Amino acid sequence: MNSRIKNAALAAQITDETLAWREVICPVTARFGREVVSRDYRGKTIVSFQHVLEDTIPTLLPFVRAGATVKVGACNPDSTDDAAAAYLAANGVEVHAFSGMTPDEYAQSIDILSDAPADIVADMGGELIEAFVKKGHKVGGALEATTTGIHRVNRLTLGFPVYNWNDIAIKDRLHNRHHVAQEMWPVFSNVTGLALYGRSVLVIGFGPVGRGVAERARHLGAVVSVAERDPVRALEAQHHGCRVVTLEQGLAECAIVITATGLSGIVGADQIGLLRDGAILVNVGHSNTEIDVAWLDTQDRTRMRRHIERFTLGDGKQVYLLNRGSLLNLATGMGGSGKDLFDPFSAILIRGIDWLASGGADGQEPGFFAYPADLERDVANAVLQSHS
Repeated sequence: MNSRIKNAALAAQITDETLAWREVICPVTARFGREVVSRDYRGKTIVSFQHVLEDTIPTLLPFVRAGATVKVGACNPDSTDDAAAAYLAANGVEVHAFSGMTPDEYAQSIDILSDAPADIVADMGGELIEAFVKKGHKVGGALEATTTGIHRVNRLTLGFPVYNWNDIAIKDRLHNRHHVAQEMWPVFSNVTGLALYGRSVLVIGFGPVGRGVAERARHLGAVVSVAERDPVRALEAQHHGCRVVTLEQGLAECAIVITATGLSGIVGADQIGLLRDGAILVNVGHSNTEIDVAWLDTQDRTRMRRHIERFTLGDGKQVYLLNRGSLLNLATGMGGSGKDLFDPFSAILIRGIDWLASGGADGQEPGFFAYPADLERDVANAVLQSHS
């Protein structure tokens, strides 16, 4: 199967100097990548479903250079860097990712990627794992990296072992809590031209991602409210200086509304109708259906500027949607700060795939398991050494 990408010529935008600098700012990913290149993975098939970005290149190409067959698809239809996708395709990866994918094109990529057995499946969102389960294909072992995926995988009867790295400390306590917000708020300002001082912000969901987004918004001068169904997390939000409100109250009052739950349908038509005039809708959860964009598209729509759409509702109220309801921190061409923060994240993925490819899960019964603690410690030690 040939790659499905936007434009093969875009590969030229990724230069040797670009990748050399990425090794400088992401030394741990580079280190584990060099270890993978020394392996012999001929005959192994690795299928990945992830955000296809520049940092995907040093994550996947080491396995190609070790002899593996590597395929990748975009786990979000709106986050693909087309230059990175083209570079991967030009260097031996079968790529099914391009910006602006339709829902049908997105579903087709899952179907193509799951059309045969695989040694390793590395997923973000659980949709690829679900497809392999439903088709009954043999899989040596799989990895899942998101809260959305955890919800989906927990509903499946698994025929192979799946390892959860969403809940390990490096992902949950560091990336989810700190790194997403570090990227998201600069992107918000780049897209909108707005600062947060004095602005009312509603964060829906006070899990690790929502907590980090709310904390950073407060530090940037926003007046932050939180809507959270879990009373323990709601109490925690109060201790972080946030006002706890009902979802209905927050939607009616706040100028900026951010979904951070990892679940679909959190802000549907009924909730959108409660928004104040001029409200800005943002999503930072993995699922690009936390906000009902399909319903919004039935309303009068105007493209304001890159990554901003205005919708005029039936009552004349106007609301604004950023990045089509997909992860704002990964809005293409609007990168924030702290690209080095992806280093431990990418290293965890490389280390996990390497472990599976070298037989780490051999003999393991089917089921859902924690990502091996010794692998996480390897990455943490390497990060600490890189900072010394």
